[in-house]
Amino acid sequence: MTAFHRCVLTIPTVDDLLLAVTRLGSPSAPATVVYVHGLLCDGNYWAPVTECLHDRLGGEITQIVYDQRGHGRSGRPDRRAATTLRHLVDDLDTVLAHATGEIVLVTHSASSLLAAAYAQHHPTHAAALSALVLFGGAGEFPEFPSLPQHYRQLIKRVPQLRRTRLDGVAAATAAVAERQFRSASRRWGSKAHLMCGAHSGDSRVLADVMGAYSTFALSPESTAILRRIPTFVIAGERDRVVPSTQSVRLADQIWADYELVPGAGHFLPHVQPDRAAEVILQALEVAYRREIDRLISSTEETTVDGREDSP
Repeated sequence: MTAFHRCVLTIPTVDDLLLAVTRLGSPSAPATVVYVHGLLCDGNYWAPVTECLHDRLGGEITQIVYDQRGHGRSGRPDRRAATTLRHLVDDLDTVLAHATGEIVLVTHSASSLLAAAYAQHHPTHAAALSALVLFGGAGEFPEFPSLPQHYRQLIKRVPQLRRTRLDGVAAATAAVAERQFRSASRRWGSKAHLMCGAHSGDSRVLADVMGAYSTFALSPESTAILRRIPTFVIAGERDRVVPSTQSVRLADQIWADYELVPGAGHFLPHVQPDRAAEVILQALEVAYRREIDRLISSTEETTVDGREDSP
């Protein structure tokens, strides 16, 4: 096993929160893979994948994982402050600024919506991404077909109570729901409805993020940008959070490569890291080919310019 070159960072956001970031590998590698976790999780979710990919490539790439605001070890906003999708997008942009070389963005579950929102709010930076890998992704909020009806209703109602006289009720309800999911996650592991991170998240941030994600829709502008980025959408046949029908709709909309993994559930990257690493390796191959094509094109343009300038 190749030794990890691990660097733990704290990166300030545009509104002065601190994000907990871990960089694996050389800070000046020719390619960087950046991972974004889903709801209730944290950066530790990606540990099996990052270790697998590190071993396969001998540490020749950089990998960056981070805890989103209000999750894991990252900072938590003031209880009176709203957490919007724009906050999450700007946080992602801040993290991506620390990546080098060709950049592959990897998301899981609802964080695929964050990738789409990134294309909407930071179109130039998004267009510069070398590839996207979306595990259990969708173009709208997860349908949770196996989740009891009262939980699905909570997802819609709780965010509406934030920053009203019932704000405390919203926070308490989100906290209770998270504790129940966390208890089930400890008991059932990957068989639970949702896999939770090592640390409890901020209940108000959770309520806000659920509200932001539940009303998000892909815009024509962000769809056009995503269609220009080589993208891989990977769905689990037995996904009970984001059914494969949602993932295939997303793939069709953004013209992505689509693969349905037989027998896999929602937590494929965590449970089957070898399979997840194979997909990321495909994305890295595409990224390297694009870089080679750009270098060749740049060399040809330089040669032509040189000839034109010759007497």
